[in-house]
Amino acid sequence: MSLVEERPRRADAVRNRASVVAAAAAVFAERGLDASVPEIAARAGVGKATVYRSFPTKEHLVAAVLLERLAAFEAGLRAALEADDAWLALRALMLEKAAGMAGDRALAGGLSRVITLPEVAAAHASVWTAVGALIERAQAQGGMRPDVGAEDLRVLWAGVCRVLSAEQQADPAAWRRYAALVLASLRADGAPAPLD
Repeated sequence: MSLVEERPRRADAVRNRASVVAAAAAVFAERGLDASVPEIAARAGVGKATVYRSFPTKEHLVAAVLLERLAAFEAGLRAALEADDAWLALRALMLEKAAGMAGDRALAGGLSRVITLPEVAAAHASVWTAVGALIERAQAQGGMRPDVGAEDLRVLWAGVCRVLSAEQQADPAAWRRYAALVLASLRADGAPAPLD
């Protein structure tokens, strides 16, 4: 089943759906993607049945939250493509997102979790296409190693996300440190750059 609505919805149903997504985003950010639907329904001030009217499975609800997070990340990547120095723009964006992930277990979990819905696969692909474009610009400018690509960054960063999420690491400095280490491995001169 797709996340795309196939028929018009009543105004109260639209409000309820938005309330559920906002509640899910908050609960997943705090507790991770294993938080329960009843917790989310309670936070939204609706019954469990209301949640399931909009989202037939929990995976659909996780996907709705993740799609919002991925869209915001992609917007940051597209803006970074306009920067004068692509390497510094990529680095700044990754460090910012890493610090944000410390308090947002939804995004960290969503990047390392397999969700089989086509919309999520398309959003992931779009994000990594934007990452690839930024990497190519950074390489053309000489800021990034020529032998790496978006897939390398994806694998390295997903590993960091899995470990730090499993350890329930909530310190933004720790997330930034590991992001900086990943980025240092991709830098053209191989020298670590300071965090700030």
